Amino acid sequence: MSRLILFVALVGAPILCGAPAHGQHLSPEQLDRLSQERQSEIGPRDWGTPPANGKAAVTVAKPTPVPTRCMSPAHDFEPLFQEPRASSQRVGSAAPQIAVTDDVQAGWRKVLRRGTNYAWLPDADVLDYRPLVPSNPTRCEVAGEGSDGRVLFTHPKL
Repeated sequence: MSRLILFVALVGAPILCGAPAHGQHLSPEQLDRLSQERQSEIGPRDWGTPPANGKAAVTVAKPTPVPTRCMSPAHDFEPLFQEPRASSQRVGSAAPQIAVTDDVQAGWRKVLRRGTNYAWLPDADVLDYRPLVPSNPTRCEVAGEGSDGRVLFTHPKL
């Protein structure tokens, strides 16, 4: 352990001081040895049984509690508010795709976050869905609510 700390201190000091980095001077064998030493210090890890298909299983349990449609916020990381007014508490940021309801109050649109948890966004900042990659011809649909309460989206081709 002390050799590893000494190694990191000697190699990392020039980096922190603004000097050019020279970290690639170790041979593959030396890197393997350092990796094995580090692994013996860390010990075994139990990540649990992997899912059968390699992905976490989230199933669509039911439709959303209210009718929603997939739209996009006007700005990246647009703030979401607890109530339909700018002076209310911020409760998060809008993702590039949001599940909006038809509920509009005083120029604010209600957004489904999770389960029966809602937030508000200025209605003028709710736009038609825009894919993250503009050249990607997809649309966005709310697929329902996952077994964990998350809003699920699908992106069928146009």
